[in-house]
Amino acid sequence: MKRVLIILPLALLGEDSILSTLKQKEFNIDYNKSSIESKKLRDSWINPINMSYIYNKNDEYSQSQTTKSFRIYLDQPIFKSGGIYFAIKYANANKKYSNLNITQQKKALISEALKLLYNYNKTKLLLKKQELLIKNAKIDVLRKKEQYLSGLIDSSFLDQAILTKNQNELKYVELKSSLEDIYNNFKNISDKDPNTLKMPHFKLISEDKFINKNILLKKTKEDLKVKKYFKNMTIARYLPSLSLTASYNKQDVSKSFFGPSGKEDYREYGFKITMPLFDINSFRNIESTKLDYLKSRLISQDKKREQENLYKNIVKKLKLIDKKVELAKEDILLYKKLYKDTKDRFKAGEKTIYDVQTMKNSLMSRKIDIKVYEIEKDLILLDLYKMVEDGKV
Repeated sequence: MKRVLIILPLALLGEDSILSTLKQKEFNIDYNKSSIESKKLRDSWINPINMSYIYNKNDEYSQSQTTKSFRIYLDQPIFKSGGIYFAIKYANANKKYSNLNITQQKKALISEALKLLYNYNKTKLLLKKQELLIKNAKIDVLRKKEQYLSGLIDSSFLDQAILTKNQNELKYVELKSSLEDIYNNFKNISDKDPNTLKMPHFKLISEDKFINKNILLKKTKEDLKVKKYFKNMTIARYLPSLSLTASYNKQDVSKSFFGPSGKEDYREYGFKITMPLFDINSFRNIESTKLDYLKSRLISQDKKREQENLYKNIVKKLKLIDKKVELAKEDILLYKKLYKDTKDRFKAGEKTIYDVQTMKNSLMSRKIDIKVYEIEKDLILLDLYKMVEDGKV
């Protein structure tokens, strides 16, 4: 099977314009929130600068004493045995994972809209085919009626022809109802009119490109990084940490029993080294994050195998559709010859107009089948499209 890459029209997919304006705004908000949350996480190691003001009045020794204290202080870690570095890497990996998750949701919704678009057009084709089947069924009823009235067949043949006609008419009504349902579902997620919207046509890419551009596999890789950096952050929690400390202090004491009133204004600078000496759960916490990391590696390998199997399964389905197309083309060649022969024999008085109309309807019906099969191929390839990050299939 030929494997080529086709870039879909930007007007339809590159700008996600098949989605309604509201849906697009929702996803834009999700991306913005993901960016903000990532920045919060990235800078979470930076401690705030705190301020405190205390007003205190004391008359314990029969003399009123008033104390006013103002303080600005900072306690900022600058080294946490790699914890700060891994915290930043963790935040970046988490952002990529979050954005890929949003992209996956968006692609799923776009794919749902495309699926509805394909099924809408497929149902319209099936309605045309059903109209042809009804025409043939009505012709068969007329033919069986004439044969029955002429005594050539019994009533059971006529009854069967009428039943077939009724079944085809009922199927037509069901298809009309299905078309309305598809239309309503499409309008729930798109502002476009499916009657005027062009269907994009997909072609198969190589398995390597599918795996390399696969959103789900990219997500598992980022999740693996997230687990790895979180494991390293957890280990760093139980290693030495160096912090800078600084404060600006101002104090105003009046009418003190122990000394004269006065004001103080001073600054403090320094550093501190901290390290937990004992934490009963330290080993368990580290082991837990290691197990999460190991499980994430297994999940990554498992998801890759799933996507490889998905690709192989889609290739098999496409081959079956291609076989159906080949058979339909063979039937069309046969019907074309029969239609021509029937018209010639009708002119010669050997066939009726019913025979000509029946053959023509059968020929048109098989031509519609090929269009339906082409849509079915796009529906199958849609399962690849929704898994590819950049929208190329």
